[in-house]
Amino acid sequence: MSYLKRPFCSSTLRFCNKLTRMAQPPWAMPPGTTHQPQLKIYNSLTRSKVPFVPIQEGHISWYACGPTVYDDSHLGHARNYVTTDIIRRILRDYFGFKIRFVMNTTDIDDKIILRARQRHLYDEYKKNHRYIDEQVRQDARQAWHYYIQKNLKRIGSKELVIPETFDGFIEHLYGDVLAGGSLEPGTKPGDKEAKIKMHINTARNAAKALMQDPKLLTPHEFYNRVSDPMCLVLDEQFGKTIRGDDYAVFTKLTKEYEARFFQDMHDLNVMDPDDLVRVTEHGKEIAEFVKKIVDNKMGYRTSEGSVYFDIKAFEAAGYPYARLEPWNKNDKELQADGEGALSQKDATVKRSEADFALWKASKPGEPSWESEWGPGRPGWHIECSAMASGKLGKQMDIHSGGIDLAFPHHDNELAQSEAFWANHGQWVNYFLHMGHLSIQGSKMSKSLKNFTTIREALHVRKDWTSRSLRIVFLLGSWRDGIEITDDMVIEGRNWEDRVDNFFLNAIDAIKDTKPSDDQRAGLEDAVQDAEEKVRTALLDSFNTPVAMNTISQLINTYNNSAKNSELTPADHRRVGLFVTRLVNIFGLNGSEPADTDQVGWKGIEIPDAAKEFVYPLAKIRDELRQAAIAKTITADKVQEIVSTSPTGLEDSPSVGRPRPSYARALSEFSRDALQTASSPPTTESSLDLNKQILALCDRVRDIDLWQLDIFLEDRENAPALVRPVTEGLKAARREKEDKARQKEEAKRQREREAQEKLQKAKVSPTEMFRPPHSLDYSAWDGDGVPTAAKDGAPLTASRVKRLKKEWEAQRKVHEKYLATVPLPNGSGSPSAAR
Repeated sequence: MSYLKRPFCSSTLRFCNKLTRMAQPPWAMPPGTTHQPQLKIYNSLTRSKVPFVPIQEGHISWYACGPTVYDDSHLGHARNYVTTDIIRRILRDYFGFKIRFVMNTTDIDDKIILRARQRHLYDEYKKNHRYIDEQVRQDARQAWHYYIQKNLKRIGSKELVIPETFDGFIEHLYGDVLAGGSLEPGTKPGDKEAKIKMHINTARNAAKALMQDPKLLTPHEFYNRVSDPMCLVLDEQFGKTIRGDDYAVFTKLTKEYEARFFQDMHDLNVMDPDDLVRVTEHGKEIAEFVKKIVDNKMGYRTSEGSVYFDIKAFEAAGYPYARLEPWNKNDKELQADGEGALSQKDATVKRSEADFALWKASKPGEPSWESEWGPGRPGWHIECSAMASGKLGKQMDIHSGGIDLAFPHHDNELAQSEAFWANHGQWVNYFLHMGHLSIQGSKMSKSLKNFTTIREALHVRKDWTSRSLRIVFLLGSWRDGIEITDDMVIEGRNWEDRVDNFFLNAIDAIKDTKPSDDQRAGLEDAVQDAEEKVRTALLDSFNTPVAMNTISQLINTYNNSAKNSELTPADHRRVGLFVTRLVNIFGLNGSEPADTDQVGWKGIEIPDAAKEFVYPLAKIRDELRQAAIAKTITADKVQEIVSTSPTGLEDSPSVGRPRPSYARALSEFSRDALQTASSPPTTESSLDLNKQILALCDRVRDIDLWQLDIFLEDRENAPALVRPVTEGLKAARREKEDKARQKEEAKRQREREAQEKLQKAKVSPTEMFRPPHSLDYSAWDGDGVPTAAKDGAPLTASRVKRLKKEWEAQRKVHEKYLATVPLPNGSGSPSAAR
C-alpha cells in the first residue's frame, strides 16, 4: 500500500495491488516483519549498487567513524554527519529498520597528542609571562623565524627575512601559488597549495603582531596571533618533558571539544549514537585485540616495542588487502598520513614499507598504557576495529565515514579485523562513504585551516541554518563531493521558500475550504504518483535529489490546482501530510515523528507573543486596504474599522515595563490611520485619502513589521498571510533592492553620458582641436583641422585624414545641438552656421 496513511478507497486498492511486493512503511506493518527486497545501496566494497540484505532481517548493525576531537567541527564535518543522519533516518523512519548505531570519538592520536601538548605548554608559558615584555617579543620573533624556515621552503635559510619585509618575500617567492597556481608546474593545485597558503597567513598574522606597537595590542591579542609559531617551538623544546601517565594534559582538550562537537550535532538536528565509544576507555581491550592478531601470525613486534600489521602474511593467508581503494595500495603519502606525524620514521624496523602500526611504543611526551610489549598506545586504525568488534561482534551490516577515510583507514580496519576474526568471513558487508565538502577545489580540513566552523556558520555569521544546510545536502547525492557555490545556495533557498509557502497556503486552505458533496478529490492520482516516485528513488541507494524534486513537482501541481479552486479539503490535507511526513523523515523538522497527522514544519508561525497584536493589525490593514483599493475610503470608514479592534495600548501601563514592539506596531498603525483620516480636507480629498491609506498599509508591511521579522503577504481576494520573515524572503528583498539600485545607477549613468554628449556637442568643430579643448597641436587650417603637432612637426597625411573624420563627426553633432537651441529673440532655431 501507499507509504502514507489516508482514507481507503478503490484507487488506493489498485495502488496497493500494484505495490504488493514493495516494502511497506513501519507504521503499516506488524513489528519485526520489516523487509526491503528492492532496496539497493552503493557499496564501496563492490563499487556498485547492490541489494541490501542485513544480517538479521529488520535489524541493522552500524558503526560510524566519529570525530577526532582536538578542534571545533566545521562544515566539512557537517557534510559527513548530517548526510549519515539522513540515511539513518530514511532506513529507520521510511523503511522501518531497527538500527543499532555505534560511533567513536578519537580522543588519542598523533594530532591530539601534538595539539594537547602544545596547548598545555603554551598555557604554562602565558601563565609565567602575563605581560608582553621584550623577552616575550624576542621569543615570538625567534619562533616566527623558525616557523617560516620549517614550513615555507622557498625561503632559504640564508635569506634575511624580517616581519617588515615578509610580504615582499612572499609575493616574490609564492606569488604564483597565491594567484591560484600550483607548486609543481602542470599540476592542479590542491591540499599542498592550501597548506602553503595557510602557513603564509599564519606567518603574516604573527608578523603583524610583531610589527605592532606593543601598547596597541592586549596580551590576549598578541598571544593569539603568534600562537602557532610559539606552540611549534615550545613543543619541540619541552614536549618530551610531559609524563606518559599525565592523561589530564590530553583529556582536558578532548573533553572540551567532544562536548562542543555534540552541541554542534544537536544544533544540526543530528541524532545521538546509540553507543558512544572512546579510545582512552578501551586501552586494555585494544591491547588484547592486537595480541590476538599477533597470535594469528599477522602482526609482529619490533625491537623498539611497537607492533605492526604484516600485510604479506595477511595476503599469504588468502585475504585481499586494500579492497576499498586498491589503486592507492602503494601510495606512500597516504600511508604516511595514516601513520601520523609522531610515528616511527625509521622504516627499517618494519618488514614491509606498507605495514602499519597496531600498537605504538610511546616516546617521551606521549601518553602510554602498559602492555606486554611495554608502554605504548593504540595505532589509529586499530581503535575502530577493536571498539566496533567489541560492540557489534564478528560481523556488521554497515560501516560509514567520509570518503577520505577509505584508504588507508578503512582498508586497514578491514584487514586487521578479519585477521582478528580469522575464518569468520567478511567483517563489514556495506561500506558507505560520504562525499566531502570542498572550497576552491580543496576539501575542508582542520589541518589546512580552510574551514568555517559549524557554530560560526549557524550562530555568528548566520550564513546557514540547520534546515538550509541539510536541504543542500539532500539536493545532492550522498556519496558525491559538494563545493559550496552561489548557485547551490540559491537552489537550496528556493526549495525551502517553496515549501514554506506551500505549508502556509495548505494550512490556511485546510482551515478555510468547506467540503462539497459533488467535489471529487483532484490530486489523489498526483499524490500516488509522487509516492511511487519517492519510493523508487529511495530504494535506489537513497536518491534524495529525485525525492526532493518530486516534492517540488507535487507542490507545483498543487499550486496550479489551487489557483483554479479545484481542490477539496481532503486534497489540501493529503498533499500537506505527504510533504510533511517526508520532510520529517529527512530531518528537516526537528524531532517531529514521521507518522505525524499535523501539516507543516517549524518556523512558519509567528511568535506566540506577537499573535495578540499582529493578527488584529493584519485584520485592520486588510479592511482598510480593500476599501482604499475600491476607492471607497472615508474618514468615518477608517474610524469604524479601527474602532472594532484593540489598539495595542494598555489602559494603565505598568511603570517601568515597556510595551512589546508588536503592541507598538498595532497602536501606531491605528493612530496613524485615524490621524490621516482626520487631516483637513484638500482638493479631491477622498482620492488623496485612498492613496494615503494604501501608502500607510505598505509602510507597516514593508518597514514596521518587517523589522520585527514578520511579513504580511498580500493575496487577491483573500486576507494577507501572516508569516515570519525567512531567509528566503530576506534574500528576495535584497535582490529586489539590488535590482532597484542597479536600475537607478543605470539611469544616472545614462544621464551622465547624455550630459557628456551635450557638453561635447556644444563645442564648435573649428575649436575642438584648439586650446583649451586640446593641447596636442600647434597649427591648424582654416576649418580648425590640425596640421602640426605641439612640437611643430608636420602631421602625416594619414593622421590629418583621421582628424578630418573626427572634425566631420563633430560638425554633425554640433549642428544637431544648434538646432535645439532657441534664438535669442525666441523666433526659432539658429541656422547651422559654425
